[in-house]
Amino acid sequence: MNLRSLSLAVAIASSCPAFADRAEPAQYRPVAPLSAASVPQSGFLGSGSRPFELEIPVVVADLTPENPGEFKTGTVYDLPIPATPSLLYWESVAGGYTARIRVSTANAVRLRLHLVFGSVPPSFELRLQGSEDMILPAPIGHAAIHDNEIWLPVTEGSGTDLEIFVDDTATPEALDWRLDKINLILVRAGNMATPGFSAQSLGYAQYKQYDLACWSNDPAYPALQIAAAATAKINFLKKGASYLCSGTLLNDKGDTQTPWFATANHCLPDQTVADTASFEWFWQATGCNVSDTDSRYSQTFGGAQLLWTEFYRETSFLRLRNPPPANVYFSSWDTAIRVGEAIWGVHHPRGDHTMVSKGKVTALQITFTDSGQGGSHILDEVQYIYGGTEGGSSGSGLFAVSGDSAYWKGSLFGGSAEDYQNSVYSHFAGYYEQIKPWLTSCTLPWGGSIPGGQSVTAYQKPTASRCAAAAEVRTCTDGHLSGSYTYETCAYVAGASCPLPWGGSLEDGQSVTAYQIDSAVTCPSVAEVRRCSDGTLSGSYEHQSCTSSVDPASMTVLHPVGGETFTAGEVVPIQWQLTGYGARAKVTIALSQNGGRKWKILKSGTKNTGSWNWKVKKGQVTSQALIRVCLPRTRKTPAVCDVSDAVFAVQK
Repeated sequence: MNLRSLSLAVAIASSCPAFADRAEPAQYRPVAPLSAASVPQSGFLGSGSRPFELEIPVVVADLTPENPGEFKTGTVYDLPIPATPSLLYWESVAGGYTARIRVSTANAVRLRLHLVFGSVPPSFELRLQGSEDMILPAPIGHAAIHDNEIWLPVTEGSGTDLEIFVDDTATPEALDWRLDKINLILVRAGNMATPGFSAQSLGYAQYKQYDLACWSNDPAYPALQIAAAATAKINFLKKGASYLCSGTLLNDKGDTQTPWFATANHCLPDQTVADTASFEWFWQATGCNVSDTDSRYSQTFGGAQLLWTEFYRETSFLRLRNPPPANVYFSSWDTAIRVGEAIWGVHHPRGDHTMVSKGKVTALQITFTDSGQGGSHILDEVQYIYGGTEGGSSGSGLFAVSGDSAYWKGSLFGGSAEDYQNSVYSHFAGYYEQIKPWLTSCTLPWGGSIPGGQSVTAYQKPTASRCAAAAEVRTCTDGHLSGSYTYETCAYVAGASCPLPWGGSLEDGQSVTAYQIDSAVTCPSVAEVRRCSDGTLSGSYEHQSCTSSVDPASMTVLHPVGGETFTAGEVVPIQWQLTGYGARAKVTIALSQNGGRKWKILKSGTKNTGSWNWKVKKGQVTSQALIRVCLPRTRKTPAVCDVSDAVFAVQK
């Protein structure tokens, strides 16, 4: 972000905090490969011979950013008619069904797709490939979906294929999801104009920058390589447009391998924007002034949890929802900074490859007036000698090199509108106390971690089913966990609860009556009392809990029953009665225009209220109409359906 006006305030007397603090770098050690990481192309599951085609016309957008210096890359296109399961052709494959959506655009160079879910079956998988992608990302499962929506990874090229897979326990057409938005990215990194694209403003990079590899002969190069391996290019969306920033993955003192991430407040200012973020790693050139990209390049997505942000300090501190790819580094950091200190900026100007600028600190904690957003910020000033910063560099890290480590000192806010080599960064020491609990986290011996300053009660656990009374409070202080011997967390001290085969648990000494269940909707009278005693549940055969013995579920279509005549434009109440299930059950309503030989979904996933209003359309004219209402089958229950007793007519 560029600063249009600034005012100088009195700087703090000391250039370093009274008690400087620091952490060392660490390379990421993933337990298992990340499901969203790129893998060698293995192809889609289905043939894709009958894809649902979405052709997006030429889009004319204004790429003038909302605030000076931001790098705006595209727009969000709302589909006039969202793509839903009932519109797709579902192909039978091993283990389930697939459908393909093919998106093509007139002038985008990269794409991001947005999906919204009413409910997500565990078997749901997505496969995605852009028209210029050289690799097919690994399948994206239901665990990647947050708050029932997801912005998928960025794909390269003017088109992309999305394959949806569900296993054979689901009815594909009845699934409750839709593709409703597409982010059209209209400028490439490097800022070449896109053929056929018309815009009022395009911010082209104009200044001299230096690839990371251009510093290979500098003594600081090994440390800069680590800093670059902790730097990501961020794609995010706000107010209907897409933007680029940079940011840094930070280590904590306990080396917990938690993906803490720092960027600028104006990049990811709130949780809504942070939810849209995707991250590109190792976006580096293979050599100095070379256009080829590092083979380690990878992308993660899923957004981030915003932990702390402040406009005045111009910083956002987050935790990535998905772990980064292998080989990245968690950056070292240091709260100390002084005027005259030699520093380096590692960033992605205009979304380009990782660039490294060299300069020195010229002032600390100066008040800058932001004429773009309004208000003021307290920031450190840097003058670069080689390279500088531009739009897209916002949020990137400032580093000081010592030995083989590059210590992060703060995030870029922006630079002077008149001098790209004059830049200002957040003053890390000024907000360190606010994010210190996370940066001083401790690893727990039994897995997981706790923030600095927090405690956990640990119990010695000599057996798998019981916790003895010996206990200690273990406190996380400055990345170190107190306690000299290994204890594990335990929810109880005396006695032991019993896990129940059907879920949940039973406390020691309690009993439960269990019934053998032949189907999900009826309970025969065979029963037993199962008792929890010191962690062991009595009973020799598998029974499940059951609240009643009722007749099997049944579905009855009450209207239309047959013989009626309806007119296009009329609103017809479709009424049904489903016994054995409550109002939370969801049903699917379908229409046949040929006496039941073929069905088309009218409404999927509607609540079991007993009624739904159908607005009759001209294209539904027939003398052989039938209505079908179904409770779709699941892993535990068969489908429960009923059809109108006889055909009815629809007229113009």
